[in-house]
Amino acid sequence: MRAGLIVNPRSGKTSGKGLVLANRLQGRGAVSIKIIENFAALPELLQECASEAVTDLFISSGDGTIQAIQTLLAERRPFPHLPNLCLLPHGTTNMTAADLGFRHRSIDAQARMLQELHVSERCRRPTLRIANPRDGQPRHGMFLGTGAITEATSYCQRVFNARGVKGNWATFATLAGAVGRTMFSASNPNDPNRFDRPYPISVTANGRPASSGLQLLMLVTTLEKLILGTRPFWGDGDGAIRATVLPYPVPNLVRWLLPIMYGGDGRKGPRGAISLRAKHLEVSTPIDFVLDGEFFSPPENEALRIETGPDFTYIRA
Repeated sequence: MRAGLIVNPRSGKTSGKGLVLANRLQGRGAVSIKIIENFAALPELLQECASEAVTDLFISSGDGTIQAIQTLLAERRPFPHLPNLCLLPHGTTNMTAADLGFRHRSIDAQARMLQELHVSERCRRPTLRIANPRDGQPRHGMFLGTGAITEATSYCQRVFNARGVKGNWATFATLAGAVGRTMFSASNPNDPNRFDRPYPISVTANGRPASSGLQLLMLVTTLEKLILGTRPFWGDGDGAIRATVLPYPVPNLVRWLLPIMYGGDGRKGPRGAISLRAKHLEVSTPIDFVLDGEFFSPPENEALRIETGPDFTYIRA
């Protein structure tokens, strides 16, 4: 076994945690250390890790870099076998690491794991494979959203992340502002400054129509929990992909907000909402999608195909 560490020094608005960890490990020949100075060089860095027989790849970054690395590992296959991944939450947003990442936050604990690889807990999870985005480049991520999710994510990055407000705090502030506006002012579908607008979103799950018409948002993931520890999925079905579509407008949002976000598996959603599991989805909408904090456009004149990607093994502790 051999550990590799990939650091994106720009993650977390240059928090510096990844570089501190890398400096702590310098001179330890048992660890391959790669710093992403230029993102275009990421394929080469992964190929170097593969050539150095890395079996356990530690990623110091946020969600966007994890998605880029998973995409390269799954699509280009530089390793003879997919390496184990250990996600270190050093980014601006760390939703994937909050569910699948290394449990110990201290740099000392992370350095010890890299040097010793005494793994006591692992889990396996498939990616979401976005098969046909408009730019023709498939992607592998863990969380996808569209509709109000796209608008809210863009707002959060512009208004809060750009000011150094990160993670759960930025998400909470965005959500609180949106809910407050809904509570104290009437819905206006023509107001471009509101997230709670109608978006045309039609969904087919495992080849069967699931929803169509005007919706508020759509969430898709293979994670167990999302930001703020939310679990807005309650439907069953065949497949590892979880999807929820909320209608526009959501009747009595204040009444349904907590049950949608934190209810149990037996909960019921508001009228018009759907929640299900599937092996693959097709989504028709003109709205851009957000995948692990990165934006992309749907294909023209056809549905976006969301498939179950390969299983990765994640080191937890």
